[in-house]
Amino acid sequence: MANEVPYQSTDASLRQNGQNLFNVFNRQDKLPDADTIVVNNLRDQAQRVWTATEKTQNAVLMKHLADKNVGDVGYFQDNKASLEADYQQQTGKTLTLNPDKVDATAYFEAAAEQIRSISDYYASFNAKSPTLVNDSVSGVTVQRALDGDDPAVTIKLRDDYQQQFDDKPPVIFLNLAGKPQNVTINIENMATDTVKNAVTSDDTYATYQYAPYIFVNWTGVTTEIPFTWGSAYKFSVTDASGRVITNDKNDDVTNSDGSKATLNQLLSSHILNNFPNATTSDGKYLNADIGDSNNLFTGSIMAPNASVQVSNMGDDQFFYGSIISGKDVLIENNMLPARVIASSFDVEHITSDSISDLDPSKPQVPQLTKVTLSQGKTGSNVKDMTTGATTDYDAVHTTGDVHIAAQVTTHKTPYQVFYQLNSGKWQGLSNDAIDASKADNQLDLGQLTDLTGANLKQLTATGKTVTQAPAYDPTTTTAKTQSISAELARKNQLKLVVMPMKTASGTPITSDNVADQLSGVTPTTINVTETGTAAAVLPTVFNFGVNTGDTSMTATPAVQVTNDWQVPVSLSLAASTALTAPLSDGARPLSTTDFLQYQVVVDAATTTHQLSETATTLLPATSPPTLTKQLAFTMTIDPTQLPKGLAVGQHYFVPFKWQLNYGLTAN
Repeated sequence: MANEVPYQSTDASLRQNGQNLFNVFNRQDKLPDADTIVVNNLRDQAQRVWTATEKTQNAVLMKHLADKNVGDVGYFQDNKASLEADYQQQTGKTLTLNPDKVDATAYFEAAAEQIRSISDYYASFNAKSPTLVNDSVSGVTVQRALDGDDPAVTIKLRDDYQQQFDDKPPVIFLNLAGKPQNVTINIENMATDTVKNAVTSDDTYATYQYAPYIFVNWTGVTTEIPFTWGSAYKFSVTDASGRVITNDKNDDVTNSDGSKATLNQLLSSHILNNFPNATTSDGKYLNADIGDSNNLFTGSIMAPNASVQVSNMGDDQFFYGSIISGKDVLIENNMLPARVIASSFDVEHITSDSISDLDPSKPQVPQLTKVTLSQGKTGSNVKDMTTGATTDYDAVHTTGDVHIAAQVTTHKTPYQVFYQLNSGKWQGLSNDAIDASKADNQLDLGQLTDLTGANLKQLTATGKTVTQAPAYDPTTTTAKTQSISAELARKNQLKLVVMPMKTASGTPITSDNVADQLSGVTPTTINVTETGTAAAVLPTVFNFGVNTGDTSMTATPAVQVTNDWQVPVSLSLAASTALTAPLSDGARPLSTTDFLQYQVVVDAATTTHQLSETATTLLPATSPPTLTKQLAFTMTIDPTQLPKGLAVGQHYFVPFKWQLNYGLTAN
């Protein structure tokens, strides 16, 4: 993207700079087919000036030339208002951005002012301290002074930081207040997974996926980068196993072209070198292409007030990074893929919040960074909730009580934790682990049901039920048992917030007024659903065996009742409609119930009943609710009462109708 690219051999700027970018664009195979260029003056020439012959001569360029101006490009189009406002704020002057103008100088002037604003903003992070890190970094140790000519630091990352990398990558700001001729950065406990950035389908260049973002403010540099021949930008990485990786000890990663991926290349896309005080004029440039070829200058360069030169120093003498300049950029050598692709600053994996959270001028507010729910003493069904949002937690009641744990990033600021259950009153949560002197607090918040306002007893039916069909026919199954059940759920909605001790005006925040202080605060909301069942496992039929003609016919089945919530449960039994079809084993149904008596034993109490088509309650809801209950049956047909139609030697069964009823109040 450019405002103007000279295209005539007689153009003075072509002779002065010695390069013809126009010829690069117009040369076959210099650009991938899918690439487009946006150049205002060339678009204007192609549309209004060039003859048919000239268009044919410039056919390759025409293929890549987009039908849009600089102002139509997404960034400028989306940020037009903010660019104009920022320009006025920085300069006190007004500027109008018109995408239809051929001369897009105003867009680049606005962008340059925004670069200056961003550069000053990054530099301000080290106004009070030469090092500044976020909570994904365990600490920074300065081995050699950062205001000297040979600074050295060691950055140690927190254990398992990569698990939260997408939300909270490690961020480090360093202030080099001197004029360093060498820079050494050691990174410890780093995950060394790599990703391959592709320039085409065939060429890939590796970078570290979980490298920390390092912003280096070169505030001591005012005219030129103090690197000379032999100067080194030196790195070492120690992984979680303790293995040390340097450029001399890095044979694991190669690019698709077979070249070794140096440590500088692997780290470069996460390093930004900011030169807020560097100024050039009279055709002078900052140059980072001089130094130790084994430890090249690494990371993108941001120079809002200086021109930057990419010198023609040979194939092994180039820095790894891109250039962000508020003035001119002079490119004298080929932009090698390893630099252009692997070393472009990775903006996709760092958010503005990740940076602004470190802003020393911004009030540091403690944050609820993690909430974990689990069940039982062994900690099963562990799930991390999304903080500052609403998420669901599904639990099985019999697995154990729901337990809550939280992590608070303190920012070394006193804080307190409040919770609300089921839209009730907000409650303060005292905890011995609250310690604002530590970067992070791990808080055990206890069991959900121990918190004030928790729903302990009220249940709802989820609709997941299994009932016996009205026309249930046992002759259609070979199963010996059947189940009837209902799933019941206990629901609680938990909200958590972390708040400072006082409001901005100095009013203490308490459980009585915290509800009025939540403007701009999004609670972490968790919908907890615990499910359990009321169920009975029943015999498919009561099987009486073979009629001998002179002995009692007896069936002794058992019924198992499950009652996870210990709700009032009743179980009823009645004779089913007479059947005529035999079971698969040849057993035939009894066609009358007049002669059938049975006994039921419940909790050592025996009752006698006469079977009929009217349902009889075997287990009354008034019986003490328990988790499980076994009902023992003895059903007997006296041989003297055997009906005449009951054939000797025949196998008989009785089908039944079962019904399970339950309450919705847990015990």
